[in-house]
Amino acid sequence: MLKVIVANKAGFCFGVENAVRTASEHAKDGNCYLLGDIIHNRSVVDELAASGLRKVDSVDELPALADGERGKVIIRSHGADKATYAAVKSKGYDVVDATCPFVKKIHEIVRKHYEAGYHIVIIGEASHAEVMATDGWCDNTATVIDADADLSRFDGCEKLCFVCQTTYDGKKFKELSKKIHKIKCKTVEIFDTICYTTYERQKEAVDLAVGCDVVLVVGDKKSSNTNKLYDLCVAKNADTYFVNSIGQLNKIKFPRSGVIGIVAGASTPKQSIMEVKTYMSQEFGKASNEEFLNAVNQGTVAIREGKTITGTVISADADGIHVNVGGKIDGFIDKTEACDEGEYKPEDFPVGAEVVAIVTKKRDDVSGCVLLSKRRADLMRKSDEEVDQIRNNEIFEIVIKKDIKGGLIGSLGTYRVFVPASQIRLKFVPDLKKFVGKTLRLRALDIDDANRKIVASQRVILQEEKEERDKKAEIFWENVKPDVVVAGEVKRISSYGAFVSVDGIDCLAHIDHLSYSHIDSPDEVLEIGKTYEFLVLKTDREKQRVSLGYRELQPHPFDKCMENHPVGSVVKGKVISVLPYGAFVEIEPGVEGLVHVSEAAAAYVKDINEVLHAGDEVDVKIMAYDEAQRKTTLSIRACVEEEKPVAKSAKPAKKQVEESDVYRDEQDHDDNVFASLLKNVDGGAGEDKKGE
Repeated sequence: MLKVIVANKAGFCFGVENAVRTASEHAKDGNCYLLGDIIHNRSVVDELAASGLRKVDSVDELPALADGERGKVIIRSHGADKATYAAVKSKGYDVVDATCPFVKKIHEIVRKHYEAGYHIVIIGEASHAEVMATDGWCDNTATVIDADADLSRFDGCEKLCFVCQTTYDGKKFKELSKKIHKIKCKTVEIFDTICYTTYERQKEAVDLAVGCDVVLVVGDKKSSNTNKLYDLCVAKNADTYFVNSIGQLNKIKFPRSGVIGIVAGASTPKQSIMEVKTYMSQEFGKASNEEFLNAVNQGTVAIREGKTITGTVISADADGIHVNVGGKIDGFIDKTEACDEGEYKPEDFPVGAEVVAIVTKKRDDVSGCVLLSKRRADLMRKSDEEVDQIRNNEIFEIVIKKDIKGGLIGSLGTYRVFVPASQIRLKFVPDLKKFVGKTLRLRALDIDDANRKIVASQRVILQEEKEERDKKAEIFWENVKPDVVVAGEVKRISSYGAFVSVDGIDCLAHIDHLSYSHIDSPDEVLEIGKTYEFLVLKTDREKQRVSLGYRELQPHPFDKCMENHPVGSVVKGKVISVLPYGAFVEIEPGVEGLVHVSEAAAAYVKDINEVLHAGDEVDVKIMAYDEAQRKTTLSIRACVEEEKPVAKSAKPAKKQVEESDVYRDEQDHDDNVFASLLKNVDGGAGEDKKGE
């Protein structure tokens, strides 16, 4: 009898699954086109075409849109070059980006390093769609190499950046990396951009090839990653066959007994894998089917340890519940296995009621019953509900129970969760023990319901968050410049300033830029958790530093002081400091003025310290404002002089004034008489002339 084993990693990876799902969702939209094959699998491409999705091989093939008309273009999982995005938008179409996240990560690495002056080197197949798209993010200037490339050509280069095709052979990449490190170049950066599922898929394929008698590699021959799986398997097992349809299985001579392993590429749909598995079971699993029928006839097929069964209550007492499980013998649920929560009460299980339980022992030696656990079945049901919630890439949390070679172990309900060491952090983790007892945020990579196992990753979450932070940071540095006003939340306060979060980026508002007046602590002005507006004073992207100012956006106290106390006003102030040439007096919070030594008292002052001391409260007169320099000139002497009484005039002085006034009146009278005489003379002369 042949035993068939299907690899856990067989079939769509999440990137391909997302691309196919995206294409399917838009297939029925009007004016929606697919740019190239969504993945390298003919059956999937044909199925999408049958659903109404139209395919074009280039942007030039897109039909022109009428005025006001919109269309959509789906970018396939392999991605596209930068120029393609621009060309699609220029023709009036919206971009629906189904590029694999791992491929987009490579595009971003290439773009940044190319702009920074690096020469880009891509490890992969030059004709592969992913590699050609990646090359487009450095203006098609990249050098594409394979494992056997001569690297001496790069000696003497200033800066090199190596990236790798996501489906490249992991073993070959590691060997090539050793050679790259020997290049005589000033700066070399190597990025391992092989998709982590590719590593795991390839490792699993090799393990199956070693342990199985025959290996079937299911997929399309156009698929690069499927071809690599075949190469890896055939290197370990000569009886490895490439299968792209079940019709090819008739040509393979299978042994009568042994183990058949089935592996599949990331672009192979599960339907194709199940077709092969079903065919193998029908053609070569007759013996096992006969055993199954015999078991049914004996009435024991449903009774096996670990099996979930449904029975009806026969009776319930203080010891437990007797259950009819449909076989020749009854089942029994001990009171300790009856309830997951709460206290066991026999009256809660009336005769005839249905119960779902798990077989813990096929036959008890003492009672002769099938031992059951309703408690475990309830826990399993709850865990199934929890697992159902994470099937669509939902994030979940578990507490790590122990570390083992190669990873960490935890549980989600009754499912055993394994986190590979490579999926814990973005970088290699040398010590796994420190994670025991800690809570990890995870996303399921694979769920094996039959064995109740989950393979999960925290790395994919951290990678997504990092990419999101990098994206936000890029936007931040492009827009946050000196003299720009930003909104920021105060996160924490120190003695020298406040740390403010602006779009997730930490910035510093120094205490000197929080208030115009002296403060001892930033919390005198700002409150943790509140959002304020700040002025960007200085940025340093290289050092990731941003300096903010709060007081710069507040009204300056000097302007308010000028308005409240015009020149000539007398105000009360406080002496702040005393210097040889004068004293500085605060007349309003944040506004100080200088009282020169010559203006410190009514009389001459040789040493100003004799009349003024720090902390003294004095009356000062505002003599002048220098608005440009924000300086104020003050005087104490002027206030003292104003306080002196005005002296009264003596009586003789008053008499003199009066005599003067009389004299002035008499003089005015004489002048008037003389003026009248002249008038008469002028008048007579005029009359004589008139008579003539």
